[in-house]
Amino acid sequence: MRLSHALRRSFLLLPLAIALSGCGDEVEPPPPPPEPDCVPSEDAWNTEIAALVADSCGQCHGEVTQSGAPFSLVDYEALVAGDEGGRIVDRIGLQVEQGTMPPIGFDQPDIPTRQAIAGWASCGERTVEDTSGVGASRPVFGAPEDPPADTEVIDITADNFAVLETFRDHYEEIDFVNVVEEDVFIRRIDSIVDASRVLHHLTLRRSMAGDDDPLSMRYLYAWAPGTGAIEFPGGGIRLGPGDRLRLQIHYNNSAGIEDVTDSSGVRLWVGAPEGREYAMVDPGPGAQGFRIPARSSETIASTCQITEDVRLVAAMPHMHEIGQSFELNLKRSGETDTDTILSLDAWSFETQLFYDLPIRLREGDELTVRCDFDNPGDTDVRAGGGTADEMCYAFTYVTPPVETFCTIDGGEGEIDYSPGMCVAEPVDAAPVRGTFVLEEDGPTFSDTMGLPEGQYTVATTTVASPNSAVQVASFTVAGQVSRVEDLVTLDGAVFIQAPIDGLRSGVQSDLSLRGPIATDLFPAMMTSTECNDGGEIEAIRYGVTTDGTPAVAINIDGAGFPITLWLMLEPVE
Repeated sequence: MRLSHALRRSFLLLPLAIALSGCGDEVEPPPPPPEPDCVPSEDAWNTEIAALVADSCGQCHGEVTQSGAPFSLVDYEALVAGDEGGRIVDRIGLQVEQGTMPPIGFDQPDIPTRQAIAGWASCGERTVEDTSGVGASRPVFGAPEDPPADTEVIDITADNFAVLETFRDHYEEIDFVNVVEEDVFIRRIDSIVDASRVLHHLTLRRSMAGDDDPLSMRYLYAWAPGTGAIEFPGGGIRLGPGDRLRLQIHYNNSAGIEDVTDSSGVRLWVGAPEGREYAMVDPGPGAQGFRIPARSSETIASTCQITEDVRLVAAMPHMHEIGQSFELNLKRSGETDTDTILSLDAWSFETQLFYDLPIRLREGDELTVRCDFDNPGDTDVRAGGGTADEMCYAFTYVTPPVETFCTIDGGEGEIDYSPGMCVAEPVDAAPVRGTFVLEEDGPTFSDTMGLPEGQYTVATTTVASPNSAVQVASFTVAGQVSRVEDLVTLDGAVFIQAPIDGLRSGVQSDLSLRGPIATDLFPAMMTSTECNDGGEIEAIRYGVTTDGTPAVAINIDGAGFPITLWLMLEPVE
């Protein structure tokens, strides 16, 4: 007995989606590099370069770091430690040559100073010529110096939050409800930066009145070092009574600074709800499901299809420390050529800006977000929320405010689940959207506990795979599981979508099984079936995860790499 044909076909198509996404297979790391060819002069550092670096970079990278800077630039031994290509000094030479450091908004050193620093760091190999900053293909989306007339100020801030010296990657979330008494438009958003030494970045999200689902919260604003004020031309973002605002602040006290409190946040300029209405969306892969192997370069990309005509206004790329370049590409419906509508030739974490993008998108067009990474270290870097993790976002403002304007399927396909032939006592089972994790980060079964007797529905679902590029797909699951003595019923449906022909509109696979399981095995498998509507019983395991959650794991051959579909269960009350 084999897994249902549609489910196998959906996952077998994923390698094509992966190839189109620009994600390569992982490669074996090369042997350790030889001794460095370039060891910058310590005497030159002590007599000349240290003073130039302190003057040009010390505001953030001094002995006490600011704005979440990951390291100081004061100790020669720390600068040259490590393998050539991955040392701090190598990054100094590259970023000073390209003009990405200091970031836009700070006083730029003159060409002789930059040449002295870059030449020292590279043992004379680098020459400073380009002064174009991060090499953006679009102008910065700025805001007028004065706020819009007929507006009021609402400050959304932390209240002297204690940032402990042990915080390395701490996310503090603060909710604000009923901040207005009637509908208003947020006409302008500005950052309020207090304890810059420990502030890595912050975001502002919003959920509508009465909606308490945390997954429904939508971004309104994102700030990182370099980001300026945002003002919406001829309108704003709607904010209503009862709406919940959530301020999330990422603190990184890597220097272990004691007795730090912070009141950072955002300032909202609100006025009458008149003119165009805007929304922030993210068509990128975000911070899930990808990995950049050690000592390698990797491109992470995702493509979505426009479902409704909108106008782009501005976009803010966001990566972390090993980002190299960024592209936002557009392919018009019916055309074969792709145009790059926003590119950054050289990424700088310290220069994160919104860029002007007055472009109309039409139904059927495709957007591709592409982030290029270079990991010179000896450990893999994974997608995630930490400072040492990576992200690939394209925070984009659009009008009208269609938050789902760009989906990977370009259609309205949805899961259509009804209990199958093997279910004796059906219950309502709501669909749940899946998430992606790397295989080693996925759940694990307990080796002492079996699936308890009872009736369950699928509460959450996760796909785990060693191939990070699986995240180009989207999937939804609905289903139910029951155990009576040693008899188990598994019944459900999986709906998979990906940006390739054959999966673009989605493919659904139904599964219905009933049979006895081996009660002395952890996890257990069916020993035979008395009801079967497709399914390979030896590929399905039943048990309890190490955190005590009842679960079913379905092993799938992804045409060259394994995939595990995890169904996390909750009891039916």
